[in-house]
Amino acid sequence: MAAQGFQQVKVSTVAKQITFPSVLDYVRFQLVATPMAGLLRDRDPDERQNTILSIAAETQSFWDQEYLRNGRLSFPKESHVPPAYRAQGEAN
Repeated sequence: MAAQGFQQVKVSTVAKQITFPSVLDYVRFQLVATPMAGLLRDRDPDERQNTILSIAAETQSFWDQEYLRNGRLSFPKESHVPPAYRAQGEAN
């Protein structure tokens, strides 16, 4: 960011607990509402749903049981947030 003209760049780490109603909901979100949606774009609706169900079943077997309670999936998630500013009059 500094190389692009931003000043006082300071990266903060923000940690939150993320919770989904189920592993299936988590996998569906990842494969429908993120850039990963492109992986299933060319499949028909039934094939897309079957793929999501299959991936969710396999994914559930990998999660540590501490993240799976009462059918829900809950895990910590960190994001790195770099607040900075650019002096007025500088190009974007």
